Amino acid sequence: MNEQQNTQVAQEGYALFSKGDIANLLKLYTEDIEFIVPGSAALIPYAGVYRGKEEVGRFFAKLHEAMDFERFEVQECIAQGDTVVALGYGKGHVRATGQPMEEEWAHVLRLRDGKVAHFQVYTDTAAVGQAFQRSSHMAM
Repeated sequence: MNEQQNTQVAQEGYALFSKGDIANLLKLYTEDIEFIVPGSAALIPYAGVYRGKEEVGRFFAKLHEAMDFERFEVQECIAQGDTVVALGYGKGHVRATGQPMEEEWAHVLRLRDGKVAHFQVYTDTAAVGQAFQRSSHMAM
């Protein structure tokens, strides 16, 4: 596939994610997809390395349980060969703590035969992890 087609696959995936259509999103991934979300799973419950569609489906379930996004948007996609880099922004709150979370992110997608075979997240894991910490300040 060419760069424009690869970019369209990436954009379709983000559109499906935004609608909460994870079943159809998973169809855009190869059977052996490797999905990497940085950070400590002790702090960020959905952090980790997920392999295969079933594990990636569990990632999306963990993400939904952990986060409530009010905004999640792709600002730019840059493609070269079979690689697409998506730059974006997310804002929401952590369900367990109520803490706000705001992040700029980069995702690197590597495609094979028109499907995403590798997905790597880059973000400020310290800021994301902090949102999962309960506030040490008590209201008086």
